[in-house]
Amino acid sequence: AFFGQASTCIALGTALNATAASYSRIVGANDRISLGHIGIGSRGSELDVMVARLKDKHNLEMTAVCDLWTVNRDRAAGNAEKAYGRRPRVFQNMEELLALSDVDAVIVSTADFQHATHLKAVLESGKDAYCEKPMANDLAEAKGLRAAFLNSKRIVQIGTQHRSEPYQRETKKVIDSGALGDITKVE
Repeated sequence: AFFGQASTCIALGTALNATAASYSRIVGANDRISLGHIGIGSRGSELDVMVARLKDKHNLEMTAVCDLWTVNRDRAAGNAEKAYGRRPRVFQNMEELLALSDVDAVIVSTADFQHATHLKAVLESGKDAYCEKPMANDLAEAKGLRAAFLNSKRIVQIGTQHRSEPYQRETKKVIDSGALGDITKVE
């Protein structure tokens, strides 16, 4: 009887260890990057489409959206629900989104003149950020953001739109070759 029970315990222990070990290879909800998005008008909607394409490769989910306009909020929430299988939390005021402890990073695509203010608030809330360009509209704003960034120790990326596209590199090659002569003005 003893050996029978012992072999059953050993088999059960082996099965439990195999099950527990297999769980360590599964990316869980705690490993998923939870994103919030502030300012989800036309540019924000484009960004949401790009982010949704990355959801499986980088295990991320749009879990909160924020916009002053109900139309934008509702559209973004509906699109996120289709992309991720569940509806994100919806906010009119960014302070409510930034107060969420489970949001890891925030996308800022509000109006250009709001970027500095909103990005600073994101950093002060302890979240990583992607912010559309321009980061700031004057030197004082840029310096303030730099200080906020250095104090935050967070990850920040500023959108540069097309800076690394192949056509930019090819254009530089043409200019460097001298084919256009002396360039005195660019618009």
